[in-house]
Amino acid sequence: MGIVSAGFAILAGLISLPILATTGISLALICTIALVLMGNRQNWRQLKGLQNALENKDSSTKPVRTKVESRASGKLPRIGAAFDHVHRIQARRADYETFALRSRSVVLRDSFALAATDNRFKYEDLTRFVAVQRLEMLGSLSRSDLKQWNHTAFLALARIQVNQRAVEGDLENAVRYFEFAETVLRASFRPTDRLLYLEALGDLFRFAEQSELVTRYGIADRYPLQVTLMQLNAVQNSHGAVSAEWLDLVNGIYKTRNLSSIEFTSNIDKKPLDRLYSKPARLLSGPLVTVIVPTYQGGAQLLTALGSLLQQSWQDLEIIVVDDASGPDYQKYLEQAASLSPKIRVIKQEQNLGAYCARNIGVKAAHGEYITVHDDDDWSHSDKIATQVQHLMANPEIPGNMSAHIRTSEELKLLRINVKPLLTQPNFSSLMIHRETFNAIGAWDEVNKGADSEFRDRLEKYSGVPVEVLDEVPLGFTRTHQGSLTSGEVSRGYVAPNRRLYLEAFTRWHEETGRDPDALKPSKTQNYPVPTSMRPGWRNADLGIFDVVFMTDFRFPGGTTSLTLAEIRAASQSGFRVGYIHEESPTNRSQSRIAQELFDMQLNGEVHQIALEDSADIRLLVARHPVVAQFLDNRNTNLRVQQTVLIVNNPPVLHGGSGMVFDLPICVQNLDRLFNTRCKVIAESGVTQRLCKGIISTDRLSNITWPGLITLRKVDEPDFTNVPILGRHSRDHKLKWPSKINDFHAAYTSSDYQTRFLGGTDALVTKLGPETIRDKIVYKFGTKDVQVFLDEIDFWVYYHDDKLTESFGMAIAEAMAAGKVVILPPYLETNFGDGAIYSDPSGVKDIVVKIWNDPDSYRTQAHRATAYVHEHFSMNAFVKRITSLIGVSTKD
Repeated sequence: MGIVSAGFAILAGLISLPILATTGISLALICTIALVLMGNRQNWRQLKGLQNALENKDSSTKPVRTKVESRASGKLPRIGAAFDHVHRIQARRADYETFALRSRSVVLRDSFALAATDNRFKYEDLTRFVAVQRLEMLGSLSRSDLKQWNHTAFLALARIQVNQRAVEGDLENAVRYFEFAETVLRASFRPTDRLLYLEALGDLFRFAEQSELVTRYGIADRYPLQVTLMQLNAVQNSHGAVSAEWLDLVNGIYKTRNLSSIEFTSNIDKKPLDRLYSKPARLLSGPLVTVIVPTYQGGAQLLTALGSLLQQSWQDLEIIVVDDASGPDYQKYLEQAASLSPKIRVIKQEQNLGAYCARNIGVKAAHGEYITVHDDDDWSHSDKIATQVQHLMANPEIPGNMSAHIRTSEELKLLRINVKPLLTQPNFSSLMIHRETFNAIGAWDEVNKGADSEFRDRLEKYSGVPVEVLDEVPLGFTRTHQGSLTSGEVSRGYVAPNRRLYLEAFTRWHEETGRDPDALKPSKTQNYPVPTSMRPGWRNADLGIFDVVFMTDFRFPGGTTSLTLAEIRAASQSGFRVGYIHEESPTNRSQSRIAQELFDMQLNGEVHQIALEDSADIRLLVARHPVVAQFLDNRNTNLRVQQTVLIVNNPPVLHGGSGMVFDLPICVQNLDRLFNTRCKVIAESGVTQRLCKGIISTDRLSNITWPGLITLRKVDEPDFTNVPILGRHSRDHKLKWPSKINDFHAAYTSSDYQTRFLGGTDALVTKLGPETIRDKIVYKFGTKDVQVFLDEIDFWVYYHDDKLTESFGMAIAEAMAAGKVVILPPYLETNFGDGAIYSDPSGVKDIVVKIWNDPDSYRTQAHRATAYVHEHFSMNAFVKRITSLIGVSTKD
């Protein structure tokens, strides 16, 4: 009876909601629901949880709390990273959705849920709400009840669950979200939403519902092939692929294109994929085509691939199998391969270097007029080669072509591996080009993965014409193991960081070289940096011992990245073996570019790229920005780390409780779990250290600080007979300028000095008006080198918005290192000591006039500035800090 009593109590709480208070729920309905609760403890738990969530939410509107919550906005601030990312998601939903898939973070779902529900529910509460509503235990929800909900963010959360499948129940919950969005929110579905909804239903074996929605959505009108492929999966589930029903469906696809039918061999000991057989309807002849098949421990699956090539309707074939040092256990399969046909030639490599090195060996041995490739465990339709070679013969201006493929399990369950919601995809392992093209642009980049895209892009760059994908009908079946969909390097929106780094590096090289074929050719001297584990022979290799590794998002603008790069260079020059881990932050746009200086340093051997998936020993790992640790909740690593430090280089909270893009305790928890260490937190400055003390436990917080690294240089004395020049340089953001126009003019406008600005003035004019730059010299950022600008000025003065708290201030340190008299807000004295002068904006004019009229005072303050930089921000100070940390291990 405890459950029944609880059920009535919960119902009483729910009836208090405005949407149910007027419905007059009858005793019969109450009894019915009580019986449901008695029979279903899970429903009871969900409803109890919903009641708690609603009570917590509703308590904020009770009259007794009104006075307590009274503020200018009428509400207490919502504090925490989950809330702080909400407005960013609403403004940049696509970037955040991309980040969720790239990072595999589950924690980020809270922010999406808050963004979807007008800050009412985090993810678990929202999921519970949707589940209980589907049980029809909330009564009818009117659109006015949910009018503030954000449909775009809600549907994004549904898509994230379909793609991630990170926790148990994701698919079921995604279906409930889609149902709720359609029936309750009346949200507009995009094609991607519909396709993912249908995919989720199919993967839950709810094929009848899937078929009903296919009809209602009219999917067959726009995606007829996708509908047939979904039907194939339904038949595979009910009858198995080796069935007349499955063959009828798949051959229907090929008959529409006048392609040969396929069937199964009679060998029941093989998997369905290995039993596929396609007898060509007609045999064709023409130019010789070389098919290069790299293989590494292909085993019996190699014979499947070669069998499909020997069934091709194009008769003039040369098949070159390049064995990538598979070892003696696989010798028998190579001997069998060579015995299948005189068309097959086997070449053996002594060292395992990867598929692209093997392909290049095959190109050198090839005699064909056209060359294509084939993976060693895939199956190809008998008309694949003929379709592609005839297209190239008919279109000589086309640089190359590809056919389409589908990924499939060995049981012929069709699968999707990337973020595109269609089962058919371009098959990069089917690229066919004219032999002469290799002479023009060179062969494949000899990395151990990811070079298909580079070669295709290089080919298009050279020719100025895109590589064509011939139709969407799949002419290849690509063997895909189920585990690779969740733990592989490419998985429904997740792409391993080293692959993304490689993509950006070669893309920049293509942009720089233009269409010059000589420049485009790969050379023995690498043209762009390649991730360490992607070099030939280094796949899955242990990368050795690193003294220090810096982990951050190297797309951060301004000083955040330049400081880290300076530290990498200083550590490398001091003899440390240095690595970097690029982990992204959602605060950067998904298309933001990585600092070119990082690639240059990597290419020069100053730093090595490392990924969490690599194997290496690291003495000190420096997480250089907390936000990159915030979303490591669902990541794992093979790295062996002795000590981890987290550098807090931004205030953990701003005035009013905003600006919390990271929660320090969560960051520390993630780093502890991931690297199996007890992470130490080091603030960038005294200002930030003080703010951290109220958020993180004191035993985690180091008593040292981690300021920026500045290089001192020779300083020339100013000419005191001239009018002094006051200036500043900063990035373009409204918070970098004073809140009030009076404060701005007090600091920067005077007849006693000239004022110059480098950067940031677009935001200034937008914020305070065009009169702010009248009678001042303004340089756009990037039009003048910072050091050249600093040589022009005598005083460097910085005042910002009242809402902003500077953690450190790289630009400030640069001005001090240049021997300028620096004037700052008083709170920054904690960071810069006697290296600067502190005042309110109203005091700037008097300070400038007084010091300029007393050259000795100017020289004294300039010396204090450079001395402070040398003691606290110099390379020597940085190296001492690194050395002391490497010498101490905090391994539990």
